[in-house]
Amino acid sequence: MAKPFDPRKMLKQISNTLLREFFEQRGELRDVPWDHLSETHVEPIFQAWQVLPEESCKEIHLVFHDINELADERGLSVLAEEINWRCPERLPAFTALDGRADKAMWVYLHAPAAFNEAALFARADSLQAGRYWIKRNGLPAEPITFDDQIRDGLQAALSEFYWPTQLRGRYCSIEHYTRANGAQYFFAYLDDYPDAHVVFDDDGSVVKRTDRYAFENVFVFAPNDGSLDLFARGGSKVYTPLQQAFCRATLGIEVGPEDPLRPAYQLDHLLNPNCPLPTDPGDRIAEARITRMRLEWRDAFGRYIEVRANSKGPPG
Repeated sequence: MAKPFDPRKMLKQISNTLLREFFEQRGELRDVPWDHLSETHVEPIFQAWQVLPEESCKEIHLVFHDINELADERGLSVLAEEINWRCPERLPAFTALDGRADKAMWVYLHAPAAFNEAALFARADSLQAGRYWIKRNGLPAEPITFDDQIRDGLQAALSEFYWPTQLRGRYCSIEHYTRANGAQYFFAYLDDYPDAHVVFDDDGSVVKRTDRYAFENVFVFAPNDGSLDLFARGGSKVYTPLQQAFCRATLGIEVGPEDPLRPAYQLDHLLNPNCPLPTDPGDRIAEARITRMRLEWRDAFGRYIEVRANSKGPPG
């Protein structure tokens, strides 16, 4: 779900230095008195932005909207991941910035490829909290060699599922990206039902327009453990055949209905008070006990779950 977006608030969250660099890079807002503006006096910037040509206004709005989406803990984690992978020499400059919005704007200006892909991955990560995000494992733990044949096969497979059953999805476009942790993302855009909307045209006139918007499926394949995550609305009658279509088109295998999710690790024995923690007698250790356990996500910077034991209580 998209975060609330207020253009004036967004301008206040970005330093004037970076705002000035952004507009100078675009060749715009040269008449704004940048040297005489306080960090919170953004009205001259906002007003100058609003009188730019319509196309420029839209482009700026889209950039600030992406910055707004990335200026939180989840988004900054993805930005740091992309910078560390693509241009690690820029990581100290990124880390030195204080404001969250400043960090996102700086990446847009100085590492645009990292910014663009981070925006995609952050959007996909935000979907994981919803009930339409389904996971299965037990697939071959090897990367998919993506090429035009696999793209065409997956596009055809998704259209063959949606069009006969839902009379939408006749057209499909696949975009493929590989993340720093090796996870492979497949964004599938399919045409939705046609719908009529009342919109404003470029002259400000109200017109009625019929469009076929796109709906989106997201497949995330992790070759390190052979797991597949899928975002698709519609329940098991949709995600099961989509999983099968994906595996057939990309991995060349047939899979049955979704298997129960198999545990990746068995840690229950650590909760047993009598769990042995053997030590070398030569180390002369009288007692060993677990006082704290932390589980960290390998692909999410700074994200973890921690359980502490009562240090004043018995060993169990």
